[in-house]
Amino acid sequence: MGQQEFQAVVLAAGKGTRLPEILEGRPKCLLPIGPYPMIWYPLQLLQRHGFNEVLLIVQESEKSEIQQRLDRLQLKLKLDYYSIPTESECGTADSLRLVSDKLKTDVVVLSCDTVVEVNLYHLLSTFREQDASIQMLLMEGGQDQDVAIPGPKSKYKAEKDLIGYDKTTTKVLFMASASDFEETVKLPGHLLRENPEIIISSGLLDAHIYIMKKWVVEYLAVTDLLSAVKGELLPHVIKKQMLQPPVVQEGEGVSDSNVKVDDIFKYAVYTELDTKIEKASIFNKHKTSHPIRCYAHFADLTSFGLRVNNVRSFLSCNLKIFEHFPALTGLTERELVSQKSSIKSTQISKCAVGDMTTISEKTSLNSNVIANGCTIQAKTRINNSVLMDGVMVEEGVVIDNCIIGEKAVVKSGSTLKNCLVGPHFVVTADTKKENVYLSNADGFMTID
Repeated sequence: MGQQEFQAVVLAAGKGTRLPEILEGRPKCLLPIGPYPMIWYPLQLLQRHGFNEVLLIVQESEKSEIQQRLDRLQLKLKLDYYSIPTESECGTADSLRLVSDKLKTDVVVLSCDTVVEVNLYHLLSTFREQDASIQMLLMEGGQDQDVAIPGPKSKYKAEKDLIGYDKTTTKVLFMASASDFEETVKLPGHLLRENPEIIISSGLLDAHIYIMKKWVVEYLAVTDLLSAVKGELLPHVIKKQMLQPPVVQEGEGVSDSNVKVDDIFKYAVYTELDTKIEKASIFNKHKTSHPIRCYAHFADLTSFGLRVNNVRSFLSCNLKIFEHFPALTGLTERELVSQKSSIKSTQISKCAVGDMTTISEKTSLNSNVIANGCTIQAKTRINNSVLMDGVMVEEGVVIDNCIIGEKAVVKSGSTLKNCLVGPHFVVTADTKKENVYLSNADGFMTID
């Protein structure tokens, strides 16, 4: 099981609208997580599970930069790039629709911001066993809630999903965003009557790893009403599995004139023979003849996993990379520090360091991610922070719980705590700031 039965698609065309402070026009998928760009983690996950080829969907304006970065990482995967116009408002389901003609088998779909510990073989085996139409990976949420968000203090409200599933079968029965409701959630009476063991949870994280039958993508290709996989395609398909499918007699096939061209049952329809085969199969635990089935696969409670789609999850994932790197990648902790860097400090603990970075002696560094091409001069202290590519930190600087953007400069004698520093920003000498966002675009924001 692997590339012969499944094709892999990685979605990397998102514009990072929830990370404007640290992106400022750069590709979201190249944000550093440890010493590697974020997109490396789902690609490396696929490589470890036997995939040889991946279809990578990117923005046209970012394709060259992404390709150059991934070429330097020397992955063994063959990457087939598909670029979409940068100015288009293309959702995740739209992206799959655009590449539908390239997909010849069932599909594994991953988001570029998915950093999770998971055994894909278990997901693929369960998908086949349950004969699922769509299977989604769910994890315990809230793994990023134990970090302080740098920048101006604000009332941060975590996004939550409401996911209803059958306790026994793990069949997904309901899915919506918690923000769509005020105080109460009304569920259809028939849903509760027909599924007495339904559990509604707001504490689960949709990891954005989906396994789909080929017909799901074929259906997407003929309907333009669904733009996002999570927000629109999944709820749509989940609802359709509650409806009675049309009866197609043996020999009629899917061309039955009673089935509309854009009707999902045209693509998922079962014949009487399909039903007989399924009921006799030892691979189907839950004996149901309905052609549409959505299931959840629950990750182990001890597994680490985050979607890196906001400042909190970005910082949290980086600060926890040291503990979880071997389980995430199958590599050793030594891979967190590049051999192409010059590190003279003897007071360095739990730090990831990228290529061509220079760290002077007489520095104290604890729990940091320091990306490629950075320079850290002597007499500095940096804790619980992320320094992106090309950052310069001069002598006598103190940085605590900060994110320092690409090619920013922190001049000598400065002290920064809980700050966000935008790309290319120059922090002047002897600056003392706490809980601010420093940016060339907007100056800096202070707390009232």
